[in-house]
Amino acid sequence: MTNNHAADTRLPVSSLVRLSALSGALVLAGALGVVGFPAASADPEPVAAQSGSADTFYDPPAGYESTTPGTILASRPVRADALPSVSLAVSAWQLLYRTTDSDGHPYAAVTTVMIPDGQSGPRPLLSVQAAYDSIQRSCMPSYEMTAGDPASPPPSEALQAAIALDRGWAVSIPDPGGIDNRFLTPRVMGYTVLDGIRAAENFSPLGLEGAATRTALTGYSGGGIGTSWAAEVQPSYAPELNVVGAVLGAPIPDLAAAMRTVSGRISGGLIAVGVASLMYDSPEFSAALDRYLKPGARAILADAGRACVNTTVAKNLFITTSDLLTVPLDQVLADPVIHAVIAERSRGTATPTTPMYVVNAVNDEVSPIAAVDNLVARYCADGASVSYVRDDMPDVISDHSIEALASLGGTFAWLDRAMASDQPNPPGCHTATVPSTFTDGSWSSQIPQVAQGLARVLMSQALGQ
Repeated sequence: MTNNHAADTRLPVSSLVRLSALSGALVLAGALGVVGFPAASADPEPVAAQSGSADTFYDPPAGYESTTPGTILASRPVRADALPSVSLAVSAWQLLYRTTDSDGHPYAAVTTVMIPDGQSGPRPLLSVQAAYDSIQRSCMPSYEMTAGDPASPPPSEALQAAIALDRGWAVSIPDPGGIDNRFLTPRVMGYTVLDGIRAAENFSPLGLEGAATRTALTGYSGGGIGTSWAAEVQPSYAPELNVVGAVLGAPIPDLAAAMRTVSGRISGGLIAVGVASLMYDSPEFSAALDRYLKPGARAILADAGRACVNTTVAKNLFITTSDLLTVPLDQVLADPVIHAVIAERSRGTATPTTPMYVVNAVNDEVSPIAAVDNLVARYCADGASVSYVRDDMPDVISDHSIEALASLGGTFAWLDRAMASDQPNPPGCHTATVPSTFTDGSWSSQIPQVAQGLARVLMSQALGQ
């Protein structure tokens, strides 16, 4: 489906994240210089994803329900883009695999898996959860990274994947909502992430060591939602996986709190994204909410269900809950049906056993700090290993977007430790409030590697050589 982008020239929060990442890549590449890198080999007859039902790769075969979670149902080579018209010089495939829905029934999902070009053999695996924040199929990471569609550019997490690939790691970028794109469905995002890891570890061209593969999870914002679900359900759903750590960046554990804090901010359109996703997921929620909606709100929510997050946020800058509702938000949230649906999507009901690195801006307008404080407190009370960093940067246009870039140094410094050691954290839980994650020291150790990886991306040079 083609999305019509708004004419408003102000950038939505997700575009700010992408622009920040691209700007950082250009600056770092210029500082490093881009000479002497080995040339990439040719891609193995890649296939581009197609929009909507035209792409039958997403259709699971008859009888797939009898297979076990993580079973590969289909595979195809692809060319994975890091930026519009800039492909990653890596070996890449997409895997359709069996997973599980929120009710425990068979379901299917797609992940994009990559290794440094021309290389195979044992290596760590990083599962990168993208903040795609949409229920439209053409907004899923598997489509955005491979279709070459200007209306659906690659997610900013593709640059994180490049940094990981240049370290020699394998990467999996799943579609956390599965083939029906059930964004915000409870537990599903965790199951799809973990089964994507199972599929990657069993895909022989990657050359991984099966369930023994050292595997880490990372995600920010909507990607943090998927990562936190995966970390919470892993001990019961996929205990055989060797998950050595999880990075939860701005994981938005409380959707009701997020609706309050994002209302009236530049990224206020995320309210429409979240509500449209809940309506798609729960007919009971949709029916209960309908009585509180202003007439114009229905069109906004319907449009949000058809568009990618960039478009929805750009069309609804600074929107408030009162623009959509006939009564105060707290009255709507007190409705028993609405309260139950939102509560079921909160994290913190199970405790991860893998070490965690949690990072959030104190003034984050999308992932309220109090909710993240509470999530970490629940984890720690149950014996989890957590390193929690609270970034006390000033409240500017969108601390949520700024932190997505600022936290990358600390994220990869911690992932390096997790991939190399079973104890990336000191024993117990540790919380630090820092003036800025840009200046806390983690970036100084990461700049050379990050710069090299991003420079190679911009010059279409082979990663991980």
